[in-house]
Amino acid sequence: MRYFAALYMKELRAQRMVAAVLLLGTLGIAVYALTGAGENPSARAALIVLPYASALGLPFLLVHTISGEWTAQTHYQILALPVPRWMILLAKVTVVLSLGLVIYVCSTVFLQLISERMTAAIVTNEEGGFLSLMEPHASASSVWGFAAIVYGVMLLPLIGIACAAAGVRVMAKRFKGLATVGVFVVGGYLYAKLQGPVVGALVRIFGEWRMDMAIHRGMEPTSDAHLLLMYSALFAGLGIGVGALLFERYVEA
Repeated sequence: MRYFAALYMKELRAQRMVAAVLLLGTLGIAVYALTGAGENPSARAALIVLPYASALGLPFLLVHTISGEWTAQTHYQILALPVPRWMILLAKVTVVLSLGLVIYVCSTVFLQLISERMTAAIVTNEEGGFLSLMEPHASASSVWGFAAIVYGVMLLPLIGIACAAAGVRVMAKRFKGLATVGVFVVGGYLYAKLQGPVVGALVRIFGEWRMDMAIHRGMEPTSDAHLLLMYSALFAGLGIGVGALLFERYVEA
């Protein structure tokens, strides 16, 4: 655990500029979006969804940080450490996931604030001289839950595929770029192909999730979206395992 913590901190320091840019960008967009929510809502409130798009870029940051060790000729130093090869990969994955978690939390705090402000500012209709306030809402747990599902479903499968791609890159002697693209294509195909049967099996085991969203006219719809997140986590675990196995076997100093 001590070696893993050292590797984690080393990688965190190496990516501090990228992390700072992403976090400052997230906070800047979130604050600007928050100014669009109030008594007179503006379309800029919708910009709060932009930070969640980072889930599509973080896996490629992971691939870049791994391949960058060889490009900068620093892999000799890190591979000289008395740690298993897979631990090096896991430390890099953990840093990227930590960054994604911080972006998710920051974004969702502001998403919840915007949701509350928009709820309070629902248009009032004058009926018979009286004002009738319509208040559709989504509970805090639903906002955080849906944000986690959307962000996780975008991020986790790509993290798994990126780890497998990194393992294939160190295994391949030639055409590393083509091999990386091939892994992403095959990984995306497998994720889509296995989604139906695996999520169906999870529904039978865990059941569906009842959402608290009165915006659906008082109904409580059900969803298997949380099981899609669970499937995405399992798929990511498989990809990380494949990448760690290839790293352990084929990475050489």
